[in-house]
Amino acid sequence: MARKRINISRSKAAIAVVVTVGLVFGVRLVDLQVVNGPALAAQSQGKRAVPVQVPALRGSIVDANGQVLAVTDERYDVQLSPKNTKVRNGIFYRGNEATTAEEAFAEIAEVIGQKPEEVKKIVDDALAEDPDSDFAYVKRSVDLTTLNRLKQLGIPWLTFSSVFNRVYPNGAVAGNIIGFVGSDGAAQAGVELSQDECLTGESGVETYERSADGVQLPGSRVIEKPVRNGGQLQLTIDRDLQWELQQRTNEIRDKAQAEWVMQVLMNVKTGELVAVAEDYSVDPNNVAASEPSHRDSRAFLLPYEPGSTYKTVTMAALLDQGQITPETQNLTPWTWNPEPNVLFRDSFAHADTPWTATGILERSSNVGTAMLGSRLDRETRFNYMTSFGLGRSTQAGMPFEDAGLLYPAEQWDAQTSYNVMFGQGVSSTIVQTAAIYQTIANNGVYVPPTLIKNCTASDGEITTHDAGESHRVISEGAAQQLQNMLENVANADWPGKEISIDGYRLAGKTGTAEQSDGQGGLRSDFVHSFAGYFPADNPQYVLVTSVAFPKNGHGGVAAVGTWKQSAEAAIRHFKIEPSTGSFQDIPEEY
Repeated sequence: MARKRINISRSKAAIAVVVTVGLVFGVRLVDLQVVNGPALAAQSQGKRAVPVQVPALRGSIVDANGQVLAVTDERYDVQLSPKNTKVRNGIFYRGNEATTAEEAFAEIAEVIGQKPEEVKKIVDDALAEDPDSDFAYVKRSVDLTTLNRLKQLGIPWLTFSSVFNRVYPNGAVAGNIIGFVGSDGAAQAGVELSQDECLTGESGVETYERSADGVQLPGSRVIEKPVRNGGQLQLTIDRDLQWELQQRTNEIRDKAQAEWVMQVLMNVKTGELVAVAEDYSVDPNNVAASEPSHRDSRAFLLPYEPGSTYKTVTMAALLDQGQITPETQNLTPWTWNPEPNVLFRDSFAHADTPWTATGILERSSNVGTAMLGSRLDRETRFNYMTSFGLGRSTQAGMPFEDAGLLYPAEQWDAQTSYNVMFGQGVSSTIVQTAAIYQTIANNGVYVPPTLIKNCTASDGEITTHDAGESHRVISEGAAQQLQNMLENVANADWPGKEISIDGYRLAGKTGTAEQSDGQGGLRSDFVHSFAGYFPADNPQYVLVTSVAFPKNGHGGVAAVGTWKQSAEAAIRHFKIEPSTGSFQDIPEEY
């Protein structure tokens, strides 16, 4: 009886112990799963989850017709974890099939065009240097086809990463406008830099879970933040015409032994820059091969005195103010001394000549232009100059666009007040000069020059570029009169015989401009230009050609000859219909 009581007591004690242990485990389980469960799960996930940044693809740059000018070529680096090739004696499973590391080396080698022992050597070398090595390159910069074949092998310790290379398939064509990126992918020049916000995307983030031995767990990849690729930037540049005008600039620079040559082709109605050609522009694929001064666009950064091409601005102001007509008479001497200590002359000696205003423009008389221009006060003339875009930076879409030099009228000394009437004491970029002639050809309405059509974001949203507001500069009547005068200039013996294009009426003005020598004086050589538009009866395109400081031949002939070749190229390219009718012949003298 006593033994029975002892057994019952022992049973109760054992039950008590079991119940107590059960309660302890139960409390602990509740603590782990309920109280601290979320925190522990997050901590565990943090140890298993591996974040991976997914870089955004830089957007492409295309020309006005959608032809690719710059694109990002996505390639892929292949790497492996040397230490994980040894896990479980190098055996891993694809489904129910066991595979050895040696078999995997052979499979990888077949895809990348190497020998199995070469792949194995990568692993052995890495482990010899560091027994815990977790990274070694197998092959860098493989294409998408190779990447997909390697992924299909299903080798757990083989990993991949994207590598982006910026490619410019047309070489130096429009290189001065496109610009380039650095080795780190950061924009350095051109629209690559100024339109970086359009072209740059936003990287994404993905995570995957890995096992204790560091191998990625199948099906565990999660997109935490989707990648947003860069947008597509469309320029106004026409690739084919850009190429052709660049060829002309290179040829004439070499032939004339000029310091530089530039050309700008601009749409009269829209202000779109169809071509901005500079001699030996940078090749964005090989920036180091270009002269440092050629790695930016000189068309926007290099202002120079326009010389006689600017006389049209003075004539425009006079016509708009009703001070002259194309046949206004002016007896013009060779030299003129309008005020004490103010003296200037024409570039050629002549007797006092009874020229009309048109004759003064045809013969490019500094004296005649100044005599007529002095009918307007300096403030009025200054206002017309700024309205034509002088002294103000263009906003075409480049990183920096020079405003040129135009002092306020109250700062002009007596000599400068006259000189600016015929293009001295003032400077402009070639793009600003093109805008002057665009305004005249567009019946007096200035349309700001632009390089950018639009930016199309990766989600399809289209953003247009704001280059500024259009505005009227001179009346339509004044513009028509000036157009007639410029067509007379283009039909005079010089430069008419040099620029004549069968079937097409042309209008424009030559310019031979002195330039500063940088030491307070003037150089003895010149910048030679021709600025004009075509067809004169239905203006569609403005073209400005400048040849600087040639050492071989006549610079004026080089400029107008190159202008003619480039105009013919544009006429062919756009299939511009021939002109109709004939120009109004205005007497040169009275």
